[in-house]
Amino acid sequence: MSDFDTTDHLEPKKEILLRPKKDVVLPKDNKLISEFSEEVAKGLNHEHTLFLRPELNEVVEIIDAEGSESFSVIKPNRFITHIEKFMNPVVEVDTKYGKWYPKKSISGDLANTILQSSQFQERIPKIKKIYRFQIPLFFGRSLQFPNKGYDMRFKSWLSESAPKITEPNMSISESKEIIETIFKEFCFKGEQDKTHAIAHLLTPFLRGVFPRANIRVPLFIYEANRERAGKDYCAGIPQIIYDGHASEEPPISTGDNGNQNEELRKKIVSSLIAGKRGLHFANNKGYLNNSVLESLITTPFYTDRVLGKNELVTFSNELDLSLSANAGMTYTADIANRTRFIRLSLDIEDANKRTFENPNLHKWILDNREKILSALYSFVRDWVEKGKPKGSVAFASFPEWAETVGGIMENIGYKSPCEQDKEGFAVGGDVETQDMKRLFELCFEACPNEWVNNQKIKNIITNSEEDIFPYLDFEKKGDLTKFGIKINKYLGRIFSDIKLLIKDEKLKGSRREYKFVNLVNLVNLSTIREEKDNISKDSRENVLNVLNLHKEGLKCDSCGELTSNLIQGIPICLKCFEQVGEIFK
Repeated sequence: MSDFDTTDHLEPKKEILLRPKKDVVLPKDNKLISEFSEEVAKGLNHEHTLFLRPELNEVVEIIDAEGSESFSVIKPNRFITHIEKFMNPVVEVDTKYGKWYPKKSISGDLANTILQSSQFQERIPKIKKIYRFQIPLFFGRSLQFPNKGYDMRFKSWLSESAPKITEPNMSISESKEIIETIFKEFCFKGEQDKTHAIAHLLTPFLRGVFPRANIRVPLFIYEANRERAGKDYCAGIPQIIYDGHASEEPPISTGDNGNQNEELRKKIVSSLIAGKRGLHFANNKGYLNNSVLESLITTPFYTDRVLGKNELVTFSNELDLSLSANAGMTYTADIANRTRFIRLSLDIEDANKRTFENPNLHKWILDNREKILSALYSFVRDWVEKGKPKGSVAFASFPEWAETVGGIMENIGYKSPCEQDKEGFAVGGDVETQDMKRLFELCFEACPNEWVNNQKIKNIITNSEEDIFPYLDFEKKGDLTKFGIKINKYLGRIFSDIKLLIKDEKLKGSRREYKFVNLVNLVNLSTIREEKDNISKDSRENVLNVLNLHKEGLKCDSCGELTSNLIQGIPICLKCFEQVGEIFK
């Protein structure tokens, strides 16, 4: 492990202002703008006040907004006065007494030209990240820490007021006691919910420990059975530790159209430009079906258009995402499978009658940020010292997160955050999967092992007394198209032992035919898998004879027709046996 590097790369502001300023002669007949740009860049290079953001190809400064430093693209008019803090733009005037150099501010056009010039941009430091707390980073094979101010190694900026890891050798027992103190008074529904809350707390701290800073991590959904259970209060804990304050974004729109989705895209881009590390969307309701959110959860690079520009810009996506909702919110299968749920359950009648050992937990966290960061660092330090063991439970959507966060948590005695939360999925809001499961059952009940078209399936849904797919209006062409897309996502899937088959995938959606086949009623799957190579070589009748599975006076267990055939003791007619070939296509 490296020692803490406390080198300060910034000079005090008073010293900057007291230093004598050099004169820089403005462009003229025998002096090019490119020369002037180089001189200005040279004068600013070591001040560490302006930087090039490579993703944007823009010059930025760092501003303190609401207690958190962030990137801001510097405008030409602001640049005019900015350079005058460090140098004197002057004009060269010939007089009979010699040369005279009166001061003169640069013009807006000249300021814009300099900011866009390669001579200027190539000579100022490049910057990629703002750190608002002292974060451990792998540099080579050892953990190190970014220096305050600008650190050329990481092309990063660490705030002057950033909390430090003051107790790097804190014991694991003391560290866990601090984390337990934070979460002990929340009404988590189960132990796994608390595990997920700790995983959410730990995740932003590990951006410099992950194999890459932009590996994607799960969405964290804080869900409560009622109001005032503390879901947003709990979600605000990581924000206070890492940013110094909690903040909430408006709910994410339900659906993939409308101005709300456009606003979400603008919010994402502006957050990435500013260098934000996390977004929490509070008080979501209804049906969460948002392709922008689904993409943001999983893509390591986010591409979109910056407001006011025509070109697309690509950012390294290091955003940590969370949202909150009361029970009743529903969501797509894609979101459900990319989420760790943190469920809270409050059973008392009057939430205001609760009393707490620590009634102002957020203030306690703010006052103890350095102690909490030291506790988290001890988890990482111990994990590294033990050879960085990987988590034992896989998470297919986020394998690197599972290996790192799972490994750290299991190493210190916590459960894996990747274990399947069966209760969470059973009572959760993945309404699409629930509706599809019920559709499989209804269609097989109405038309067992029969080819049916979209119209027939629509009739089964609309004539059912159950409220499935309530968010679709089957009288609207657009919603029928959406349903066609949904059902084709589930081709080959199995629910309640029923498999969905398609007759001809080459046909257009409206002409396609589907069949819902009950696998248990048809055949013992293990036997057919063993025999399927032989089945492909001979006719179905010959295979039945070879297996010597004949009896008389039986009814097919699938369709009820009389049959003399048995497979593994199950009576089955030749017609239904033919379906076996389709199952394995």
